[in-house]
Amino acid sequence: MNAIVSRTNLFKKRKRHSSKKPPLGSSSCLTQKSVSDTFDDQQSAASEHQRRREVECILHLVEGCRLANIPASSSMIFRFACYYNFDYEVSRSALLQRFDDPHLHLRMEGDLMKQFQNLVLFPLPGLRTKNNHQEVLYFHACRHFPAETDTEVLINNMCYVFNDMSLSQEQCRNGVALLIDLNQWTFKNFTPECANKFLKAMQHQVPTKLATILIVNGPHWFPKVYRCVFKKMLSTTLVKKVHIIKQSKYLQDYLMDGYGKY
Repeated sequence: MNAIVSRTNLFKKRKRHSSKKPPLGSSSCLTQKSVSDTFDDQQSAASEHQRRREVECILHLVEGCRLANIPASSSMIFRFACYYNFDYEVSRSALLQRFDDPHLHLRMEGDLMKQFQNLVLFPLPGLRTKNNHQEVLYFHACRHFPAETDTEVLINNMCYVFNDMSLSQEQCRNGVALLIDLNQWTFKNFTPECANKFLKAMQHQVPTKLATILIVNGPHWFPKVYRCVFKKMLSTTLVKKVHIIKQSKYLQDYLMDGYGKY
C-alpha cells in the first residue's frame, strides 16, 4: 500500500508540473512525435482534438511510469489508456494498481497449457464480426466442469487469450467478440460461484474491451437462468452487448460472411 501511495504522489507531481505539451526526461523512450507517429491510420481519421487528448494522456502516463519506476511497456500503457477512453486520471489509477497483476503476464506453461489442450476457450483465427472490426473468442462451455477444474484456471485461460488479442492499437480500440456455445451445456458445467468469479474476471481482470457477447445453442431453460442469475452479475453496459441467439443460423447477422468454415 505504501508503494502505491508513493507512486501515486509521483504521478500527481508529474501532472502538476506538466504543460499542455509536456516535455519528457532524457531517459524516456518516447517523445510526443514518436507517440503521434505510432498512431495507426484509424487514429488519423479522428478529430484533431481527440488526437491531442490521446497523445497527451499517453505522454503523461509514460513519464509518470518512468518517474514511479513502473516497468510498463508502451503497448501496455496504450492498452490501459485506450480501455479507459484516454482518461488520464482513471488510466493512471488503474496502472498503479494493476501493472503487476499476474493475469497480465501469463505464460503458456503448466496448468494453463493443459487447460488449452481441453479446447474450452480459445480464439478463432481469421474470424471477425459482421462489421469486420472484432476478432472472435470461442467458449465451448460444456467442456468446463467446476467440480474438476478450478475456476481460476478457466480465468487464466480467458485472460491469456484477452492479452493475445490486445497486442496492437487496432485490437485495443476494437475490442473482442465473445461467442459462447451452450451446445450440450448442463448444470454439471455451472455453479453460481463459478459463474460469479468468471463473469467478474471477464469484465474487470484485464483491460480488454468486450464489444459483444453472442450466446448460441442454449437449452430451452437458459433464458430464464440468464435473467435470474447471469444478468445480475453483468454491468448495465455489458448487458446491452449480450445477444442470445435462438438458432445458430442467425449468427450470420453478427459474424462475417463464411463464418461457418471457422
